[in-house]
Amino acid sequence: MKTKKLLSIIVLVLILAIAYGTYTIAISDFTLSDGNNSYLGGITWNRSLDNGFQMAKEQNKPIVVYFWAVWCQYCAGFQANTLGNPEVKKILEEDYVLVAMDLDRDRDVARKYGVSYPPYVLFLDGNDNVLERVAGAVDAKTFLPIVTEVRDKFRRK
Repeated sequence: MKTKKLLSIIVLVLILAIAYGTYTIAISDFTLSDGNNSYLGGITWNRSLDNGFQMAKEQNKPIVVYFWAVWCQYCAGFQANTLGNPEVKKILEEDYVLVAMDLDRDRDVARKYGVSYPPYVLFLDGNDNVLERVAGAVDAKTFLPIVTEVRDKFRRK
């Protein structure tokens, strides 16, 4: 009887704490994208492909365009396990200009490159030439050699 009463009190305290804001979690704490950037896989991505081309030319780097969607369950795994991989993340952040395109918002860009589903990654040069494509939620073991090879080929030009 005492256990049941104690459990009821704990549940009541939790309900009151949540109701009065002691343990609230704002949805803004989980922002995936704003007007300028997307925050995916622990990486900050530019939202403008035009800015990406400008930065790529200025910095002499290739561009990674990541097509994603908030409803895409495979994107969540790709972001956590592949983009979130420390080796992949390091190369992307240091050696590429990063642009993320939300398939629900950036349909015209997706159509331009023939992308119809997420996750999808395009590697481009600053002149809008496609260097490589990766369709689907590949794992870090598959993705790492691709980001390395594209980077190295770009540097040799």
